[in-house]
Amino acid sequence: MNQEIAYLHPVKTARALVLVYLCFSLPIVSLGLFVTFIRYGDLPAITVFSAIILNALIGFGLLWLACKAYNWVAARFGGIEVHVRELSPEDDR
Repeated sequence: MNQEIAYLHPVKTARALVLVYLCFSLPIVSLGLFVTFIRYGDLPAITVFSAIILNALIGFGLLWLACKAYNWVAARFGGIEVHVRELSPEDDR
């Protein structure tokens, strides 16, 4: 059965995806902060906190914007089409 993703709720989708995004971006941000600490020998706590918060806010904003863009495109040209099927009880592993 083919179905189409016609609409993404921007806030709910961005909230869920920013958590996934942070799983990948936090190690990169941490590496950047580590390199900064090694290079300059000092890393104020506010720098660490603001880097993580700024990363989350920018990520959320960009994901929200991406959802709005997807909804605009999906309304005019069609959304992502997915194929779904029912699983039998023995398939559920």
